[in-house]
Amino acid sequence: MLSAEQVFEGYAFAVEQTKWVDHLGQEFERDVVRHNGAVAIVPITEDLEHVYLVRQFRPTIGDWLLEIPAGLRDIAGENEIDTAHRELMEEVGYSAKTMDYLMTLRTAVGFSDEQISIFLALGLEAGSREADGIEEESMTVECVRLSDIPMMIETKQLVDAKTIAGLSVALHRLNA
Repeated sequence: MLSAEQVFEGYAFAVEQTKWVDHLGQEFERDVVRHNGAVAIVPITEDLEHVYLVRQFRPTIGDWLLEIPAGLRDIAGENEIDTAHRELMEEVGYSAKTMDYLMTLRTAVGFSDEQISIFLALGLEAGSREADGIEEESMTVECVRLSDIPMMIETKQLVDAKTIAGLSVALHRLNA
């Protein structure tokens, strides 16, 4: 990288205009979204047959999506597992005895450095849902059969990349 100039800073990300030189010595420019990072959780019920998903409105596409619970790493000094536990309680109203790392997903490498670490939550215990903000207040929680997930992907009931990736890896882990 030859240079980077921040041209926007928001709550969850910043935008930089960057200049690079390729392996042939040619210079080029790219706008890059610098993201704070996020976590996502695949919360599996005690019978290992269901998963809790959240349905929330996504202004970027103007529609409601069914997704695994997720949230920004927006508290300074909070580690990923603590963020995952917090988001699970905020969005679904459960705590988890175990929060096992599944994978890290880079969501849009063509323009962003965003990373989402995805965790498998087991040993769920009901608590009190602690919605934080308008998005979480309007979302609903749905309990879905794990055996229905492949059909829901095929029929486009699930279209979110982190959700499809997280559920696919979780299903593989649970069936291994």
